[in-house]
Amino acid sequence: MKKISVAVLLFVLMFFASSPASADKAVQLKLSHATPRTSTWHIGAEKFAEIIKEKSGGKFNTTIFPNDELSGGNQVAGIELVQTGVTDVHIQDALVWSAIAKKSIVPCFPWLLPSYEDVDKYMNGDGGKALKAALNESGVVCLAIGENGYRQVVNNRNPIHKPADMQGLKMRVPGSNVHVNLLKYIGADPLTMNQSEVYTSMQQGTIDACENTLDLLFTQNTLEVAKYISLWNYSYDPIYFSVSQELWGSLSDEEKQMFQEAADEAMAYQVKAARDKEKELRARLSEYKIEVVESLTPEEINEFKKAVAQIYTDNQAEFGELFKQFGYNQ
Repeated sequence: MKKISVAVLLFVLMFFASSPASADKAVQLKLSHATPRTSTWHIGAEKFAEIIKEKSGGKFNTTIFPNDELSGGNQVAGIELVQTGVTDVHIQDALVWSAIAKKSIVPCFPWLLPSYEDVDKYMNGDGGKALKAALNESGVVCLAIGENGYRQVVNNRNPIHKPADMQGLKMRVPGSNVHVNLLKYIGADPLTMNQSEVYTSMQQGTIDACENTLDLLFTQNTLEVAKYISLWNYSYDPIYFSVSQELWGSLSDEEKQMFQEAADEAMAYQVKAARDKEKELRARLSEYKIEVVESLTPEEINEFKKAVAQIYTDNQAEFGELFKQFGYNQ
């Protein structure tokens, strides 16, 4: 009788070990992004983790690594980790992605997307589809697009309304060739340096100006050492939500649909959070001793557009078709 009981027990254990319920044990996902936990990027990452866990019945659990912790803070290396499948999910902005997938920079071209109405029209249309395809060619699967926001300019010399106000202005810009060249056309003197050096450089007069999103200008305390800010919306910066090809290839069709829906919902949530935060930060500019140019007039924007028109000519051969998908025709 005892031998029969042992045999039955072994059979039951073998049955459950090979059953679908056992095979569906939780999968641990690593999600990396480049910003602090206080950012709207992190809010979007948390929302994705919540949604994918719920949709999958707990099969997919996500650990989030902010500040590109897994790549030691190196943002380009952070992209390489998702390309090689070391991380499963990654969020990064267009400026960094442009070092690997050149076309990803197109939405950042000057005054290409001057309003959120333009952003929503083109990023949710053929332009956004083309950007996802460009990232996919680099060895990831781009599922959705979020928002870093508009980049604004602060300086210590004078209010900025027209190109003449920027003549000779020593201005820190990101390492993107697009941003370096367009500021040269305006007449500024662009310099590239690590973001960590900006506060001291503004304070000591090594540079006169810099540009960034309001979120980062607040987070990095840049407004403490600046006298003027112009809210000119000159460059829009999206963020790309991608997964590794290794992870994507391991998913069933049903799971792929779950991931797509979770990414779409998470980035829609992040975009709303980013826009709400921008409104809040605009209202808080009065906390600083800084003169604010609330917006530029259409005539002033046209002056800047004329000054930087050459940047589109320079990149027509490479990006011309994509420019059209964002409503720009030379």
